Amino acid sequence: MYSIEPLALPHDGPSDVSLWRVNFAFGASLDDAAFAALSDDERARAGNFRRHEDALRFASVRVALRVQLARYLGIAAHAVQFKLDANRRPHFADSDAYDFNVSHAGAHGLIAMSPCRRVGVDIEQYSDKFDWRSIVALTLDASEAAWIERLDVTQQVSAFYDAWVAKEALVKTTGVGITRGLQHLTVLPRDSMRVTLRNTIPGDMREIAARWIAAPEGYAACVAWSTKTFAR
Repeated sequence: MYSIEPLALPHDGPSDVSLWRVNFAFGASLDDAAFAALSDDERARAGNFRRHEDALRFASVRVALRVQLARYLGIAAHAVQFKLDANRRPHFADSDAYDFNVSHAGAHGLIAMSPCRRVGVDIEQYSDKFDWRSIVALTLDASEAAWIERLDVTQQVSAFYDAWVAKEALVKTTGVGITRGLQHLTVLPRDSMRVTLRNTIPGDMREIAARWIAAPEGYAACVAWSTKTFAR
């Protein structure tokens, strides 16, 4: 029987931040027992995707998230209920505990969770068909763009994706989204697994930290968290 069992990922962030990777099986069917925990609304949302692969990505990550939340909260996976905050960021409906965030791309998804701080996560798959230079103005600070251009052409794509996932994870932690664009953050050049915000640090990022994490070949990934904890 097909099952969805996320893989716990190591990282050097706070011990209360849990991180998992979900590997997708695109031959699976949403009728499989592994997806029994999905709500009617989630099944409807999965059914709205035009491509089966996109439906599987969403459904697999949501099931894995339900299972992990259920284990921590001591309830059945199908009993977990979600609601959206003012920024349409999903959270656990019955408690402010266990903040979580998800991302998926290609054949993999990521889940980050913490009982006492905000978290954000992002994974992206390199694509030869994607012209990253077409969104440089929306994603990179001018100094980052200039630094990438000085790299060997074989390093430019990975450097761009490093910046992209770090910035996405950071803004997802704030819950505000990317309405201002990502170019107001500067994370390049990268010199370690630790994400260093360079130049002027925006006010909403001063209590957030992040780390790049090991990702499958052809992918980039990052996890972020608030340095300030909330009451449990």
